[in-house]
Amino acid sequence: MKVLIFGAGPCGLTAAWELAKKGVTPIVIEKELSVGGLCKTVRKDGHQFDLGGHRFISKDTELIDNVRELMSDELLTRTRKSIIRFHDRKYDYPINCLNVLKESSLWMSFKFALGYSVSLASFPVSSSPEGSFERWVDINFGKPLNEYFFKPYTQKLWGIPASELSDDWAAQRISLLNAGTVLLKAMGLTSAAPRSYATKYLYPKKGIGSIFEKMAKEIKGFGGQVLTNTQPVRFESRDNRIYRVLVENGHGNKCYIEADKYLSTIPLDSLARLLGDDKTPPLPFRSLRFLNINLDRENLSPNTWMYVPESNVIMTRIQEPKHRSPFSAPKGKTSVILEIPCHKGDPTWEMNNDKLLQIAIKDMQTLGYNIEKEISGCFSTWAEHAYPCYKIGYKKTVKKMRQIVNRFENLTTLGRQGLFRYIFMDTAMVMGRSWAKTVLGQSRDNPIDEMDSKPALLETESVAY
Repeated sequence: MKVLIFGAGPCGLTAAWELAKKGVTPIVIEKELSVGGLCKTVRKDGHQFDLGGHRFISKDTELIDNVRELMSDELLTRTRKSIIRFHDRKYDYPINCLNVLKESSLWMSFKFALGYSVSLASFPVSSSPEGSFERWVDINFGKPLNEYFFKPYTQKLWGIPASELSDDWAAQRISLLNAGTVLLKAMGLTSAAPRSYATKYLYPKKGIGSIFEKMAKEIKGFGGQVLTNTQPVRFESRDNRIYRVLVENGHGNKCYIEADKYLSTIPLDSLARLLGDDKTPPLPFRSLRFLNINLDRENLSPNTWMYVPESNVIMTRIQEPKHRSPFSAPKGKTSVILEIPCHKGDPTWEMNNDKLLQIAIKDMQTLGYNIEKEISGCFSTWAEHAYPCYKIGYKKTVKKMRQIVNRFENLTTLGRQGLFRYIFMDTAMVMGRSWAKTVLGQSRDNPIDEMDSKPALLETESVAY
């Protein structure tokens, strides 16, 4: 059996790895120079930087066991500590209403409690459109807390009003803690504990990307191929089956590859265009630019990452890789990753690195971190398709594109970009493994159907150690 997979991220590589271990020799096509997709690790000057903030947790014990076996003694058990820095105050992340009440002024606490009570009583609390992120948070947490926390960060991250973003994003990404329980607990009227997120996680010494680098190495060891700097340029079909794909590498060399089964994890709209769709509008993705800064100091803060909702500073999140792995920086030094939301081709995406660094230095100083004299190096990395942007009505476009793909019985699209759905790394890996098992005849489960049946991604159900 011949299998061709597009995209060497968590989903595509896990699928190829599962197949290779069972005697199928897949070919993986990756347009970037290295593997890992959104979970790659870049190493420079003794420091290592992931593309974003990743950690390995899962409720799938089979996946955990497989990754433990793959990584052996390179896998560390770590504890997450994250905060939100907002209006000169520090709050727990994920949002903990009890902590918000504790850290806020008496007047703000009263407003939050009153706002939630009003929403709980089913009074009309939102004039935002039905199905919008803004309306969802107004109703579930109260308008004051939305205006203070959720709305500023959301609009900064997405670059669009919260009233234009679908409530699907809220349902997936905001902790569905019972705010009523929290308020009752604060008043001493209940002993019930609010739900919390997983704090322990697994992380490789050499960065999250080392998981997928090892996978790629094993795939090759089993006889498979992982072709980087290569991408598909044309799909050819007969009788509702793809029978070959024209691929091109970075040097302009082209060749056809034939296969029996095809898995795509490239952006869904890109795949639809390759299949001949030129009418459906492209799907909106939000991009990220990462400013990676080396520092001549022991630590910046005790936090794994810090969320920064204010609109007057450029970054949405500050990460310190050393807190994930002490091997992320040379001894006595540290580094930070500033996550900066943007769109590919906009001024932030294109800005000269030195100019962006000067802006970042001023913004860090605004937050209380004077790092200018401690910087020993700085460079940028980019993620074009970092987040699927759930604008209201997006499901109609996604459905059309899935129908285009579904015409071909031997082609499947999966993964965050392939489904246009925000999923965690471990979910993408499980999807890839599930698809491989259907190819091998070990399962009849459809990974897409399984994903569609789970509207929320619950870290509280995850196990990691």
